[in-house]
Amino acid sequence: MLKAELHVHSSLSDGRDSVRKILNAAVEKRIDVISITDHDTVQGSLEAMDIVNEEKLPLRVIPGCEITSSSGHILAFGILEDVEPKMPAEETCRIVRELGGVCFLAHPFDFIRGGSVRLKDFKVVDGVETFNAKSYCNFIARKYARKFSKPEIAGSDAHSARTVGLAVNFLPDSVSLIESIFYAKYNGKRVSFRERLAFLLFRLNQRL
Repeated sequence: MLKAELHVHSSLSDGRDSVRKILNAAVEKRIDVISITDHDTVQGSLEAMDIVNEEKLPLRVIPGCEITSSSGHILAFGILEDVEPKMPAEETCRIVRELGGVCFLAHPFDFIRGGSVRLKDFKVVDGVETFNAKSYCNFIARKYARKFSKPEIAGSDAHSARTVGLAVNFLPDSVSLIESIFYAKYNGKRVSFRERLAFLLFRLNQRL
């Protein structure tokens, strides 16, 4: 089984740390697979792929990003191009699939952080993030993912290298990386109050 971190943000969107620092943390924590899912850009993933290839790091990268659809955030895996934000979820998912990727709802029902609250969106995605280390709505996400028979994943939603690996997915190594996401089993713990406070202070300083 492969140990995978599928929801991380770098300094190329709203994260605190560089892609390189995130990759180093993943290696230290013995993570096998990582996806840098910056908001509305695949640049973090592309940079991660370049670093891993150039430095021969013991990591596999699933390219992707977290797309802002008009009804909520969608994790896209397996794409190498940016997808225009603010489109309906149906259109977002259609384009992601045309690019060879798959779509998972990110922290649904957590509307304060951009999670979708539309049940219709559960029908159009390929799967659902039912454990998010920052969300208080995981139990509702899990309920509706199972109601609509959708595969489930976990995400640390890490915005720093320190929180990489809070939630990990265990993927089978017998199929392609993208296909393996559909068979994920996961384990996760919530981000600490101290880390949440540190990130909030970081964001506040950015705006001052």
